[in-house]
Amino acid sequence: MGIYEIISLVLTWQNLLALVGGGLVGLIVGVLPGIGPAAGMALAFPLLMNMNPLTGLIFMGTLYRVSNYGGSITAIMLNTPGDASNAATILDGYPMCEKGQGGVALGLSATGALVGGIIGLLVLIFCSPILAEFALKFGPAEYLLVAVFALSIIAAVIKGATIKGLISAGIGLMLATVGYDVIAGHPRFTFGLDFLEDGVPFIQALVGFFAISQALSLSETTLAISKVGKLAGSFWVGFKLYFKYPVVIIRATLLGLWFGVLPAVGQSTAGLVAYADTLKSSKHPETFGKGEPAGVIASETATNACMPGDLVCTIALGIPGSVGAAIFLSIMIAFGVIPGPLVFTEKADVINGLFLALILTQVFILIVGLTLAPYLARISLIPNEIIVPAVIVVSLLGSYGIRNMMVDVILSVFFGFLGYVMKKAGFNPIPLILGLVLGEMVEKNFHRALMISGGSYGIFFSSFISKLLIILTFLSLAGPYLTPIWRRVYQAIRK
Repeated sequence: MGIYEIISLVLTWQNLLALVGGGLVGLIVGVLPGIGPAAGMALAFPLLMNMNPLTGLIFMGTLYRVSNYGGSITAIMLNTPGDASNAATILDGYPMCEKGQGGVALGLSATGALVGGIIGLLVLIFCSPILAEFALKFGPAEYLLVAVFALSIIAAVIKGATIKGLISAGIGLMLATVGYDVIAGHPRFTFGLDFLEDGVPFIQALVGFFAISQALSLSETTLAISKVGKLAGSFWVGFKLYFKYPVVIIRATLLGLWFGVLPAVGQSTAGLVAYADTLKSSKHPETFGKGEPAGVIASETATNACMPGDLVCTIALGIPGSVGAAIFLSIMIAFGVIPGPLVFTEKADVINGLFLALILTQVFILIVGLTLAPYLARISLIPNEIIVPAVIVVSLLGSYGIRNMMVDVILSVFFGFLGYVMKKAGFNPIPLILGLVLGEMVEKNFHRALMISGGSYGIFFSSFISKLLIILTFLSLAGPYLTPIWRRVYQAIRK
């Protein structure tokens, strides 16, 4: 099927309506704290069963894609990521909002979605089989070390407090052990509580650590989020500013694609690692965490480049790279589009049409950002006495709506107070959330690697990829302590 046939196939009123409808639903799902694309797709799927396969997949693909951008809006405006994939955006996006530059940050986020998404989709279109084959070179040992490296690099750069970052990540890993043992299958650390048998509910923890704890922080003053009391800059300022960081864009895009291709690593890891990489390579690392545009650019570009990479193994091999990709895989199969190498020939019209629709989705995101940014930026001027109750009500409704259990509301409140205390003590909850996300991956691949090797720990050092990841992990942990020494040596040599 030629390009003109694909374009005419996608640009029917049914498919365009599905694109816009999926985009609007995705925006709402992304803005609501804790809902996320996976839950949004699962809730919407029963309504689409009778649709044409291409139309249904366009709706779901657009929902999946736009929900990530929606999450960046609350991350920037309220310090509350709509999904874990937007966690790194709050580090500099919210400080920009406090400076009255919320519109600029929203412009950076929308442009990052546009650029990262289009590059990622182009790579997906032309390189899916190659990237999928490369991903198969990673075994359990390599996946374990990827997760450990991600935890180390995030813990090492969060506000420069390496020890506190590692403690936070360790707490997240411990929380991930609650529930059924991933190998033996028996419950552990549940204290007899039935609602913990499936583990600590991630969405409820996310809502608590970010939304509720942020509401508690905002309640300490009746002022607005914007400490300067006015708005500075606009969406177009952010759009133009984005392209002044070409090196950051390239590095973040490559990292996003890399982590997207690796199954079970996900967008949250990509955004956080890209942020850490940008901070470490910056000539002015002291500006990060205080409203540095490069931090928002790195996080959003990597996250949006990751999602197409996430679909590489899902479409080409039938191996989902995340929970959202697993839901999308199920939806593809339900529509009769069976993922695998043959899907590119047997269902070429559907797959190519989906790719083109996802490219058009990037333009939709830019239009939505441009339209809403002037109004969203004004949220930072609303007094906290109005913002705080609204955040709490919406967050707890979202937490309750996942399983319709009151205990989930209690868990969110508990995690909210815990997150509030951690912030007061100088502990950032982001490494904790990442530890909770990657905990099962660490444990499962550790046991798998040992079973494959017959109990030999040598498997963790056997491949070149493993050795490289171990070296990078040690350098990441030692970096904050070695950097001052290297600087003094460099200055002494220059003199």
